[in-house]
Amino acid sequence: MWTPYFINMSTREKRFSHVGIVARVGGGTADILHSDAHETTGIGCVRVEDWRGFYSNTLECAVYRYAGPNAATVIPKFVAKGREKLGVPFDSAFDLSTDDRLYCTEFIRYAVNEAVGKSLINPVAINGQAFIPLDEVYRKDFEKVYDSKAPAPAP
Repeated sequence: MWTPYFINMSTREKRFSHVGIVARVGGGTADILHSDAHETTGIGCVRVEDWRGFYSNTLECAVYRYAGPNAATVIPKFVAKGREKLGVPFDSAFDLSTDDRLYCTEFIRYAVNEAVGKSLINPVAINGQAFIPLDEVYRKDFEKVYDSKAPAPAP
């Protein structure tokens, strides 16, 4: 239900409808921190989920890595800032004025901006309301390291 809405809110690349932070990689899997809610009730929170669950209803995906200043020290801070928000309720009002409720891109904005110590991800005005489109979260200082739509490398 929400997928077309979030895809269409993006201002440039209308491919994705959800976003998370890779929190741990090991044993052939990854844990993803993300904020989501039930499709019909709107009730949810910031939580951790394994990659298989996060990706299970997805047709395509991409992975971006922070490549800005001090990346080696900033990347672990993303995870730490994200973990600080585990259990915070989903923001079904999409209100950017507080961080006591967070929708998916608002959660990423919080973790990234806190980790880098400046406003790297900023809202845009959509129909007169401030909103964080999904393609805004990887616009500055991020490099694509995986894309499910990219051709496979030659053997």
